[in-house]
Amino acid sequence: DFVVRGEGEETLIELLSALENDQDVDAIAGIAFRKDNQTVVTPARRVMKDLDRLPLPAWELANIASYRSIWMKHHGYFSLNIATTRGCPFKCNWCAKPIYGNRYNSRSPANVISEIELLIRNYQPDHFWIADDIFGLKPGWVTEFRDLVLHHHLRFRYKIQSRADLLLERDTVTALAESGAQTVWIGAESGSQKILDAMDKGITVAQIREATSLLREKGLKVGFFLQFGYLGED
Repeated sequence: DFVVRGEGEETLIELLSALENDQDVDAIAGIAFRKDNQTVVTPARRVMKDLDRLPLPAWELANIASYRSIWMKHHGYFSLNIATTRGCPFKCNWCAKPIYGNRYNSRSPANVISEIELLIRNYQPDHFWIADDIFGLKPGWVTEFRDLVLHHHLRFRYKIQSRADLLLERDTVTALAESGAQTVWIGAESGSQKILDAMDKGITVAQIREATSLLREKGLKVGFFLQFGYLGED
């Protein structure tokens, strides 16, 4: 009956409350619906900037035991997904951004640590996939995260996704390694500078090489996302 457009948390609460109380929904931002045989699309809701306002996910509603069983059977360890950011400010011309656009907003390191502590205490994962498009973009975020991991005596492994040009600072890569990072997936996309430029990727082949070398030097595994057959490629 209704389409919730963009981020859903605040919109869904307002919509359900209005329906429960038989109130008009026309003023609720971020929805689309049919009324009198016409499609009504309300103005977009503003993207949420303060992600720490959100409560932690209701992990107790998921059947974690089933996930643990399948992970252990196929991989020999147990991994859970978490997210620390929303969005990506870069402008690769092939990328779809229907919800966040070019915005980038981040939870605080302390807020993320509180979720990791809860998950370790309740479910004992061995590993986390931090599923952000871009992990730790804000200056100082990764080092503060590392400091909190060490302060709270937390031990876990994790993997992230990032960009080569964000992994050229030795302090950042050291902090990743010291906080438990095991694998870094880089959106390398191509080994051809011509194709990278055609993508508006904003990185160079030399940066991919340098970042890879620095990550491996710190004992981190490196994965590449690669695209073949891009427009202009022969």
